[in-house]
Formats: sequence, structure tokens, C-alpha cells
Amino acid sequence: KALGSRVDRHDHIGLGTIGIEGFRPIVRDKRWREVPKILETPKLKHADGRDWDTVNLELLKSLM
Repeated sequence: KALGSRVDRHDHIGLGTIGIEGFRPIVRDKRWREVPKILETPKLKHADGRDWDTVNLELLKSLM
């Protein structure tokens, strides 16, 4: 949905509107390193059996 639509959608890292490249500047910016983060993504199992949280965190770490 468009900005201002008052719809809050959550998707896995890289699969939503922001895309993978939108996260790269955030995870590489040292000012954000010590700031706690909340992973608001769907809590399901990936096709390979791992928790999606594990997949999402590995993807974010790979962008550093």
C-alpha cells in the first residue's frame, strides 16, 4: 500500500516494499549498531524447515 494508506504490512526481509537494498544502509551505518531492533516479520517456517527469523537475520547480517 502507498505511504499514508494507514496499512501496516509486514513481510520477510527483501520481500516487501523496502527491498534488500533498502536495508543495506541501515545495517552498515555505525550509528545504528547499538540501537536495539525488533524483527516484525511473519513467524513461519521457511521452505527449508528453518524459522523465518533465522533466515531474515542471516540475510541482514550478510548486508553488513
